[in-house]
Amino acid sequence: MHQIEQVSTVIIGASFLGLGLASRLGPDVLVIEPSNGVGNEFIRSFRLSDRKYTPVTASGVELLRELILRNVTDEEGRLHLPGMMPVMIQHITGQKLHVRMQTQVVEVHLRDGKFKVVCYDASGFRYFVADRLVDTTSQCVTRNGQGCVKTKSLNMMLLGTFGTHHSEESSAYTIYQGHFPNETVLKFAVDPMDDWIMARSKLFDFWLNRPEPLRHCSFVTHADEFDIELDTMQASIQPGWDWLPSAYYANPLEAYDQGYNFEIGGRR
Repeated sequence: MHQIEQVSTVIIGASFLGLGLASRLGPDVLVIEPSNGVGNEFIRSFRLSDRKYTPVTASGVELLRELILRNVTDEEGRLHLPGMMPVMIQHITGQKLHVRMQTQVVEVHLRDGKFKVVCYDASGFRYFVADRLVDTTSQCVTRNGQGCVKTKSLNMMLLGTFGTHHSEESSAYTIYQGHFPNETVLKFAVDPMDDWIMARSKLFDFWLNRPEPLRHCSFVTHADEFDIELDTMQASIQPGWDWLPSAYYANPLEAYDQGYNFEIGGRR
């Protein structure tokens, strides 16, 4: 017989929304993260926004205060994305959140009114039973086919001086500025159906034939994940099982607040 761990809620994805929700619900919640990082929908996708967000929850305000203290953001809301990762790891430790990293969800099914979640990690299969299930991933890994991707981009970090000449090619990309002067991100739009190989090929072709305003810039690196914009804020898969994609929001602090304010079994 395999050992089954019982928790009140299983949250899929250590996203900003997922960590916000876990911070409110407390230590009886399990967060399952497939990768070895947190907040990937923003941090590893190089997702920046021109829109400033002011937190409305006490927890969000405290998180913003910590980010400012550690020079990860400023009063204008510009973010140093790599610096957010250690702050969120510290947040997980300080809040005593139960987060399992590098753990894949294999199967989810309903049994006796509860959700049985089968996972796989370096130690093998693990089994959890929960009253509630919240998927915060962009792809809704627990039930494919939810929602629709509005836009998808493969972002890249640049170094250099940008020209001011505008051309038709400039519509293929958008430039965003991070917290530090050399933290400049180019958001390169790809087709929502493009896979990783196709998107990388398009990005490299674009860069080799880049327009004049980018000629004096250097390609530093590209993101590890797609920057995805979704048309769905929330979807109820079945009672007690919700999809709340953190990537729906343009700002990580907004996603955190939305997770913190979410009422299980209700709607925002």
